[in-house]
Amino acid sequence: MSDSAFSAAFFDPQARIHAVLRTGVGIVFRGDAPEILDEPPELTRDGDGWRLRGDGEAELAFEPAAAAARLGGSTVRLCRVRGRMGQAALDCLGTVSETTLPPVWDELDATRSISALFDDAHALLLFARRPRGARGHGEEELTGWLFEDGVLHGIEDARLSTIYDGDGRQRSSGLELWLPGEDFPRRAAGEVRAGLSLALEGLLVHAAVFGWRMEGREGVGAYELTVRDEGGVAA
Repeated sequence: MSDSAFSAAFFDPQARIHAVLRTGVGIVFRGDAPEILDEPPELTRDGDGWRLRGDGEAELAFEPAAAAARLGGSTVRLCRVRGRMGQAALDCLGTVSETTLPPVWDELDATRSISALFDDAHALLLFARRPRGARGHGEEELTGWLFEDGVLHGIEDARLSTIYDGDGRQRSSGLELWLPGEDFPRRAAGEVRAGLSLALEGLLVHAAVFGWRMEGREGVGAYELTVRDEGGVAA
């Protein structure tokens, strides 16, 4: 990708094509079948947005739909994504992230990155870090944003619960989100639609596409869990 540490993702439930693309590796899901791209399409700036191109396979424009949200050392933008992937025409939602402060894995046991994209005016973004030696996800440091009716709202507190399979891969998840000034939490729930696990430089990455439900809306997004690769201990 470009010299900056950019990554991109998009989710098209109609075409049943989803992708998570970053420097050095990319994952494309066609239905529930994953494909690993050793040479992901190149992401470049194009005015206020970005363009994704790759060897005649991808030609996608990412147009920002919201203000930038700060998440754990990264800046994330909700985008409208249009173009094609192979022979499929896409018109869907996605994200572009710029990482300015990558995780310091000497200090961490796990990270989680969640996106739930409902429409151009509604989305949820969440990032969690689990410090080294923490006893469980109750000690994670969570940062999150709710994009509602075109406005970004910082999440004051969040509770993330996850059900895993026997190999430690995320299968379903529930969220409780408290916004400033609200007495009761907003709730969201998600289930896996496709997933893939990768071993990368001492880390185990469980990348999954999730279907999400929140306040009468249905959406799609990512749930990525990264843990230190120390014998496959579930997070």
